Amino acid sequence: MIKKHFLEILRWGLRLHGVGHLIEVFSAIAEGAYITASIALVFIVIEILASFYIPKEHVHLKPIKSDLHDKCDEV
Repeated sequence: MIKKHFLEILRWGLRLHGVGHLIEVFSAIAEGAYITASIALVFIVIEILASFYIPKEHVHLKPIKSDLHDKCDEV
């Protein structure tokens, strides 16, 4: 059950974390820390895009090369 919903939970976690960083950007702008705000904004964009582009296929994480496929025959 948890395996089935793990990627969806991970996607929403990344999105919510990105929104938290957005608050950091507004705070940095208010303090005049424009370089910090720019860096945080770049990371927000990367994080939110990653949440949408995480593959929906089944992934086997291995140390050297990971496998990505639709159906899993391994148990």
